[in-house]
Amino acid sequence: MTHQPRKIMNIAIIGAGAAGLAAASVLQRTQSVTLFEQQSVVGGLWQTADNFKHTALYPSLRSNLPAGLMAFLDFPFQRHLIPPLEGDYPGPAAVAAYLQAYANHHQLTHKIQFNSDVTRISPINKTQWLIELADRPAQVFDAVVVCNGHYTQPNRPVIEGATESALKISHAKDYINPDPFRGQRVLVWGSKASGMDLVREISTTAEQVYWCGHDAGRDALVRDKSNVSIHQDPVRLHRDDIQLTGGDHLTAVDQVLLCTGYQYQFPFLDDALIRVEDNLVHGLHQHILLAKRPTLAFIGLPYLVIPFPLFQIQSQWLNAVFTGQLQLPEAPQLIALSDAAVARHLAKPAEPRHFHRLGPDQLTYLAHLIESAALAPLPDTFLARLKAVHEIKLAHPQDFRAIELPTQTFLDPQPA
Repeated sequence: MTHQPRKIMNIAIIGAGAAGLAAASVLQRTQSVTLFEQQSVVGGLWQTADNFKHTALYPSLRSNLPAGLMAFLDFPFQRHLIPPLEGDYPGPAAVAAYLQAYANHHQLTHKIQFNSDVTRISPINKTQWLIELADRPAQVFDAVVVCNGHYTQPNRPVIEGATESALKISHAKDYINPDPFRGQRVLVWGSKASGMDLVREISTTAEQVYWCGHDAGRDALVRDKSNVSIHQDPVRLHRDDIQLTGGDHLTAVDQVLLCTGYQYQFPFLDDALIRVEDNLVHGLHQHILLAKRPTLAFIGLPYLVIPFPLFQIQSQWLNAVFTGQLQLPEAPQLIALSDAAVARHLAKPAEPRHFHRLGPDQLTYLAHLIESAALAPLPDTFLARLKAVHEIKLAHPQDFRAIELPTQTFLDPQPA
């Protein structure tokens, strides 16, 4: 598609969490933006007004990234927002306060329609979209940017025999504190950040924790925990034991906690418009733009990333598309490019659901967005901080949050 400079677009942004705020702060420079937020405050995932019920967060959670690396590139994380006991790794309240400060800094609050339940988003014609709301009139926009996050719908893998088993099975989204596991033998399934954190926390009250998964190196994360043992994935629940990959069995397990992540969910989009299979969102160019209708975009789908800076760069790339600074191919070629990217992923041993998991590929991905849209390069300070944190985590996998960060690398300037 050849983008010519166009009139100012009226853009709807769905969600006023970190991704929505990033999109709004960038797009408002060249377009007219309106944000729709279902809560009464900004912050999305990081808001815990319901005492941690119905949220992916829990009271003891702290970011697995230091504030100096987590922050948006144009707005340092103010030190006074973080309680002293949290050190360099802020908890939910501090991150929520930072996001409110970011919204204030970019004068976004008056552009947000709070308590908005978006029920349906549908194309009216080739150039406009209809946003339908539960309790107010529908509104028309030239483009839509979906920023509704992906930590709402738990991923609950089906374990054979679960229905017949008497075992209690819960998800990390249900977790608040380790008290319900006191004196019990608990199987925790999942090897990523929440799995590690909850295994360590539950081990303070449980009799035994069986940490199941397939990622290597987990033993180094719990060497100081005598009541934690490492095992393979569960494949079948029996009445008296649990069968694992490879044929091993665990007996006398009292509870199962799933730390198996979350699923992408877009209940306001018709299945004919967007297709999600095994947590792979089909039809997107660069994980952002719907190839067949490139005025519908998504910010924040990739995971295992440094999220806030990624949201910002994705938004800058999208702004380049909307202004015509970045000229993309016509829709048929965009669709072919999107399909080819999915095909390359499916040809690998990786599972389909890991398509949006960038991990070590995130810098390559960001570099491509930056080069293709002629954006400012990643700051040297960001790259130095990323390297420093990586080295600290390798050297101190159990207690990286307790390690003092290199002062010069994490010295922040004042907000611009």
